[in-house]
Amino acid sequence: MMSVYAEVVLSLPLTQTFTYIVPDAYQNLAKIGSRVLVPFHRRSLTGFIVGLRKRRKTKDYDLREIQDVLDAKPIFSPDFLSFTQELSAHHFSSWGEMLQSSLPPSYVPKSRTRVGLTEQGKLAIQHDSLSEEERRVLRLLQRGFYSRAYVKRKARVDHLSSLISRMEKKGFIQVKSEVKKSIRRRKKTDALSPVQLEMDFSVDEKSLQAIDSISKLVGKEVFSPFYLHAPQEAREAVYFNLIRKVLDVEKTVLFLVPEISLTKTLQAKFEKRFGEKAALFHSQLSEKKREGEWERINEGRADVVAGARSALFSPLTNVGMIIVDEEQDDSYYQRESPSYDARKGAWLRAKKASSILIYGSSMPSVEAYYCARNEGYLLRLGEKSDKRRVEFVGDRPKNGVIADRVVQRIEENLWGKESTLVFFNRRGYVSFLVCPRCRYMPRCTRCDVAMSYHKKEEKLVCHYCGHSTVKQDVCPECGSWIRLGRSFGIEVVEEELRRKFPQSRVKSFDTDDVRSKKEQERILSQFEKKKIDILLGTQLLAHQMSLSPTALVIILYPELLLTLPDFRASQKTFQAVYQMAKFINRHGVAEILIQTSVPVHYSIRCAAFEDYDSFYSQEIKYRRIMNYPPFSHVAEVVLTGENLRTLAKESRNFSSLVREQDAQIETLGPALASLARIRGKYRVQVVLKAKKKRTLNRVLRESLKRVKSRKTVFLYG
Repeated sequence: MMSVYAEVVLSLPLTQTFTYIVPDAYQNLAKIGSRVLVPFHRRSLTGFIVGLRKRRKTKDYDLREIQDVLDAKPIFSPDFLSFTQELSAHHFSSWGEMLQSSLPPSYVPKSRTRVGLTEQGKLAIQHDSLSEEERRVLRLLQRGFYSRAYVKRKARVDHLSSLISRMEKKGFIQVKSEVKKSIRRRKKTDALSPVQLEMDFSVDEKSLQAIDSISKLVGKEVFSPFYLHAPQEAREAVYFNLIRKVLDVEKTVLFLVPEISLTKTLQAKFEKRFGEKAALFHSQLSEKKREGEWERINEGRADVVAGARSALFSPLTNVGMIIVDEEQDDSYYQRESPSYDARKGAWLRAKKASSILIYGSSMPSVEAYYCARNEGYLLRLGEKSDKRRVEFVGDRPKNGVIADRVVQRIEENLWGKESTLVFFNRRGYVSFLVCPRCRYMPRCTRCDVAMSYHKKEEKLVCHYCGHSTVKQDVCPECGSWIRLGRSFGIEVVEEELRRKFPQSRVKSFDTDDVRSKKEQERILSQFEKKKIDILLGTQLLAHQMSLSPTALVIILYPELLLTLPDFRASQKTFQAVYQMAKFINRHGVAEILIQTSVPVHYSIRCAAFEDYDSFYSQEIKYRRIMNYPPFSHVAEVVLTGENLRTLAKESRNFSSLVREQDAQIETLGPALASLARIRGKYRVQVVLKAKKKRTLNRVLRESLKRVKSRKTVFLYG
C-alpha cells in the first residue's frame, strides 16, 4: 500500500503539528478528527489527526509510526476542528490542548512512565564504580518497575532526570511508557422528563419587536449577530421564545452563562420546557456525569446545551443559535492554558455554523456595546423603573468602619422587621500584618503577596494559592510585636455589626465561611424566610441568583475596585455596584446606601441609579483620550517559569523583536507582573498596544516563535 502520513496535534503547549506514518493496518481507520496514540520522545501521547497526505513534507528526518487509532469513526467534525484551530490561533494557544480540554477525561488515555532494572543493572549493583545515588536507585528498582515520582521520593534524589538519562545510557535501567485506556460503559437512556407545553411568555411591545427582528433570520443559515441590552427578565423571555422557534426548524441551541452556579437555575427552566432535549455541560460535573452528557450531545439526543464557558466546546451539531448571556462577565475568559475568551469563541463558532449569535446583558462591556452600536446590531429593551432611593454616605467613622448614618438606617430597618443586605468585597480580617519597627510582613512562600489574616481561624492565608500558616505574633526579623495592617476585610465588618446589633441575627456569606453549595443554599433559604436579620457578603453573594430582594441594600467602599491596575477598573466598579444594587425590592419603597469616599465618581453613581447610558458616555470619553480599547487593541503577554533570570532575558528579547518588526506598536515593559510570583512560578509581562488588530497579530505571531518559556497571551479590544 502507498504510504500515508498524518498531521497530528498533541496536548502540549506547542503551536506546531507533528507528522507520523500511518501503518498499513490503520490506513482504513485513520480519519481526520480521530484520536491516535503516538510515540513522543520516551512517552506515548494521545494526539488528534488534523490532516492526511500521501506525500511527506520533508525527508530531512526519520518519521515514527502511529501506535494505535482510538476511534472507529472521527470524534471531531471538520467544522469543529476548523473552529478550534481558528480560536487557538486567535489567542495564540495550543490547538492540541484545546481539543483535549473539549473531551471528557475518560476519553483521554492516561500514559505514565515507569523505570526498572535491566539484566546489566542487576549485575552492576555490586560494582564499586557506582555513585551513592546510582546505588540507591538500583537497589530500589530491584523490587520492580516504579514511577519517577516514587523513585525520587524513596531514593531521595534531587536531579532524577539527568541521573536516569545517565544510567539508561550505561544500560543499567530501562524506561517504559505505559498507556491505560479508560473503560467507558454505555449509559442507559433516561426516561424523558416532563415537558411544559405552555410556551406563552408575557412580553411587552419592545420585546416582541426584538423577537420579530431576530426570528426572521431563524433557519436562514446566515451569520447574524445581535446584542440584547435589557433587564434579565426581558432577556429571558426573548431567549425562550427564540429557542422554541429555532427548535421548530430542527436546529440546535447553545446557551452560555458565565458562572457555573447559574447553570443550575437554567437547568431547572430548560428541563421544565424542553425535557430530555436539554443538556447541562460544565467543568465541575462529575467525570461520569460529564461523559454521559457529552455522549448524549454527541449522539444528537440533546437539542439545547446550557453551560459555562467550557460548553462552547460541546459536540453540538447543526447549531442554529448561540446565546451568550451576561456578556460583560470576565469569567468567560479562561486564563489558564489553553487560554481563550468564550465570547470571541461564540462569535467564531456562530460564524462557522452560519447561525444567529445573541449577546445579552443589562450592563454590557464597553467594547462590545461600542461595536454593537456602531455596527448596527444593538437591540435595546429599556430598563425597569423602580421607587428606589439612593443615598451616598461619605463620612468615615472615628471608631470602626461603618458610618453612623449606615448604623442608623440598619436600626430603622430592623425596627420595621425587614432584613438588610450588606456587601463588602474583601475577604479575611486584614489584608496583611506588619512589624512597626522593621516593616517586615509575612508573605506567602509560593506567591509574591502578603498573607491575609483570618481571625476566625487564627491563620494567615494566601488568597492566590490557598497556602495557610498559623498567625505570627512576634517579628522573626527583630523580635517586635507584629501589628494588624490598616486594610480591613469582611471579618472586621461582621465583628462590628455583631457588636452594634447584639440582638440581631448576623450571618456572613463568603468563600471562607460558606464552602459548600448546600451551605450556600441553606443560608439563602434562611434569609428568604427572614431567619437572618443582616446578611453580609462579598461578590460571591452578589452572584447568587436565588438571593431574595430586600428593602435595604448597603454597599461598603466599592471604590476599592477603582484601585485595580486595569484600564477597565471603572467598568468593573460599575458592574459590581450594579450587581449588588439589583437585590433591592422593586415592589415597594426601598433604599440603597453606599458608603464611599468618592461618591461623585461616575461609575459608582451611575450604577446606583442603573444609568448605563451616562456611565457609557463618560467611560468612552476616557477610553478615547487614553487610546484604550475599543480605540486600540491591547495584548498582555505573560511569561511564566521557575527561573526569573531566564524569563527576564526572554522577555527583553521578545520586546526587542516586537520593536524591530513594527516601531508603531507601543510596548510597555518587560516588567514583573502585578502578581510577580504565583504558586512558585515567576511572572514577567510585556504589554503591547496597536491601532490595528491585524498589525498586532502579525507581530505577535512572528515574535512569539522565539519564546521558549511558557507564555500566555491575553487580548483586549
